[in-house]
Amino acid sequence: MPSQRMTWESLLCQERLYPKPLSDTQDRSCFEVDYDRLIFSKAFRRLARKTQVHPLALNDHTHNRLTHSLEVASVGRSLGKSAYFIVQNMETSPVSATANEFAELVQAACLAHDIGNTPFGHAGERAIRHWMNNHMQLLSAMPEAEQKDLTLYEGNAQAFRIATRSVSEFEPGCTNRQGGIGLTAATLATMMKYPWYSDHAFAQAAGKYSVFQNDVPAFEWVATSTGLLHQENAYCRHPLAFLVEAADDICNAIIDIEDAIDLSILSREQVESALMQLSGLPEDSSIAQMRAKAIGSLIQQCLQVFEASYNSIMMGQHQVPLIELIDKEMLTAFNHLNKIARTEVYPFQQDDGLAQSCNLTLARILDATILTGQPIRFAQPDAITEPLKEFTEKMSAEMVPDYHRYMMVMDFVAGMTDNYAINLADRLEIAAR
Repeated sequence: MPSQRMTWESLLCQERLYPKPLSDTQDRSCFEVDYDRLIFSKAFRRLARKTQVHPLALNDHTHNRLTHSLEVASVGRSLGKSAYFIVQNMETSPVSATANEFAELVQAACLAHDIGNTPFGHAGERAIRHWMNNHMQLLSAMPEAEQKDLTLYEGNAQAFRIATRSVSEFEPGCTNRQGGIGLTAATLATMMKYPWYSDHAFAQAAGKYSVFQNDVPAFEWVATSTGLLHQENAYCRHPLAFLVEAADDICNAIIDIEDAIDLSILSREQVESALMQLSGLPEDSSIAQMRAKAIGSLIQQCLQVFEASYNSIMMGQHQVPLIELIDKEMLTAFNHLNKIARTEVYPFQQDDGLAQSCNLTLARILDATILTGQPIRFAQPDAITEPLKEFTEKMSAEMVPDYHRYMMVMDFVAGMTDNYAINLADRLEIAAR
């Protein structure tokens, strides 16, 4: 019996979860529409005030989640366009698509990959997990899989949730709109780097998954529509999801290092040899020149791995990130930069004070929204406190199981920017005095 194999006819599915007439999009491809919808969404706009690595940085050149996502999308566009020619060469029959459509699809998926990010980035995720694990008594009546969604809360799953659910659910005067941002099945599948649930072995080992239990029906629709191959307790990745991951990996390694040099966290000498290896430029080149060339070199390296791994990817058998299979000397230089980033750049892995501050900020908000269980009113409501008042009124009126209520809280918290979370926590502290 021949091995199962995905087909591009399904993988490029342009259907939408809740389709609506698109009378004004004749001149744009479906994936261009996805990109435009993401660009103009509030979920994407809020990334401008969410941490990439350095929280509330005073240097205006420092990346936030929005600028990071735009750069990942730029790298993804290049990967997608080149991958089109690899696909056409590897397939026995022509694929009914254009190079621009491949580029637009990967670009849109890259743009969406971080829209579920909490305030303070990964530190925010850890703060939510910390709070939930310290309040296990609230979760005891839930099935284990639902408990894990909360104790192992994950921004990637929140991104899929935002993309497929109403984006206006908590806005005053707005009616609930089905389908979230209204993306195509292909873009939704491509944005999912971890197409499994919180009880999957990889989720337990690495804390990475893309779907909450609340969103299983949408996930099953995406997987079926795009023809992803079912595996034990999971689906395989969409082939182009490997390119989204590669674009993110490239930008994380190179851009985080550039930011750290700008902020005087690192010296040029610490990273110069690795950047020279990746870029092929001499030592008298600027950091910006080496960064640009290094990104271009890594794009080509990842495309070579994509081509070499193409058949196993299409059969759902490939598991390793493309970046981990590049040329050995290039990988050594890349890993050197990653090691420096892990040990000397990422502040929440070193600074207990910042982590404690993040935990305290989100704990105040979770205490108010989950433990109180009643509408919260302030003597002098303002633009900071009014959304909390309206949200707690809405949540107290909802007659739904605790898991669904807590996921509503996750939606509310994940929608906060760093600044808003800090200001709201301060208002709650003042009110509690």
